[in-house]
Amino acid sequence: MFGACQAGIAALTGRLGQAEQAGLVYAAMGVMSAVAGLAVAAVPERVGARTRWRLATGAALALSLPLPGTTGLPGLYAVVTVLGVAYAPHLITVFGLLERAVAPSRLAEAMGLATSALVGGQALAVAGTGRLAESHGPWTAFTAASTAAGLAFVLSLTVRPTTYASGPENALHARVRDTQPH
Repeated sequence: MFGACQAGIAALTGRLGQAEQAGLVYAAMGVMSAVAGLAVAAVPERVGARTRWRLATGAALALSLPLPGTTGLPGLYAVVTVLGVAYAPHLITVFGLLERAVAPSRLAEAMGLATSALVGGQALAVAGTGRLAESHGPWTAFTAASTAAGLAFVLSLTVRPTTYASGPENALHARVRDTQPH
C-alpha cells in the first residue's frame, strides 16, 4: 500500500511536469500521518487492538479509493493528505499486535524482522508499481495501493491475532513455571 502510493505520487507529479512536488506531497501525507499517530494515544484502552486494526485498515481502504481517479496536483494533495490519517494508526496497531504475539525474549528480533519486511515490501511495491505507472499511468499504481489496502482490510477481518500468553505451549510453560520453587 505504501510503496504503490509512493510510486503513483512520483508518476503523477512527473506526468504533470512538477516532479519536484512529489517530496512535498509525501511530506503532507507524513505530517497528517504523524498527527494521527499521536492521536492514537488518546484512544481509550477499551477499544481493543483488533478493533483498532480493523478501523485503521478500513480507513486506509476507504480513503485510498479516490486515488485512481486523481489527475491533478490539488486533488493529489487533498487525497494523499487525508489518506495519511490511516497510515500511522495502522502501523502502530500492527506493531502493537506483534508485540503481544511474541515472547518478550524475542521481541527485538520480531520487531526487526517486521520492520525489514515492511521496508522490503515497500521497495518491491515501488519497483513493481513504478514500472506499471510508467507504462500505463499513475492510476495503475494507485489502483494497486487501493487493492493492497483492501487486502489488508480483509486480513484484519479474518485473522485472529493471539497473544503470547494465550498459545497452548505458552500456557504449559506458565503452568510449569508456576509449579517451580521460587
